[in-house]
Amino acid sequence: MTLIQKLSTHITAFIESQQELMFNERDFQMQLAVALRNSGKYDDVEVEYFIPNSEATSKGYEWNSDLRLDIVVRKGNSFAVVELKYPTRRIVTTIRRFNTLLNGVEIVKNHGAQDIVSYNFWKDVRRIEIIKSLFPESVVGGIAVMLTNDAYYTRGPRQGSICDAFSTANGRAGVHGILDWSRHTATTNGLPKFSLEGNYSLRWKSTEIENNEFYYTLIEIR
Repeated sequence: MTLIQKLSTHITAFIESQQELMFNERDFQMQLAVALRNSGKYDDVEVEYFIPNSEATSKGYEWNSDLRLDIVVRKGNSFAVVELKYPTRRIVTTIRRFNTLLNGVEIVKNHGAQDIVSYNFWKDVRRIEIIKSLFPESVVGGIAVMLTNDAYYTRGPRQGSICDAFSTANGRAGVHGILDWSRHTATTNGLPKFSLEGNYSLRWKSTEIENNEFYYTLIEIR
């Protein structure tokens, strides 16, 4: 089993076994990193792995920000990158704190901005491609993950939407080449088009977390 295959299996198992709602993307990141580290299957697991922008632009990185990779896993001399997205719709529930029940607590917030989130998900795929090309001797690839309770992402945008190219609809295949907005607005400023080297497909699965339906997809970049 390759490092990417092993990671994919462990990430899927983590999501499927999740019994408590995660507050936000940082919570998802830290819990997954701890689970991967505690598995004993990897030699190192790091979060917020920093790559300066000046290095990435030489390989076609279109954005002005530095790269801070969510999770980087090492096994021997091989590295893999994990990028996470956790866009959510609001969930209010009861939680227990210090043996006291607290009612009506907003555990998961309403994220919205589905067009921008979809763009950033495919941007994560591109970021992993760039890291792999920057460090071809050591980075074997990575996995872009989205976990959400917003069914919008499984359906994708309405036909004719400005974010058609960034659709995450279930069953979408042949995602390759240039991805761009169908028209440019104030919302798309600072969000340039970009090109994917690989050819990708989307398959969503569902799972239940505290009686709430969630959906997840993993895209492997090799």
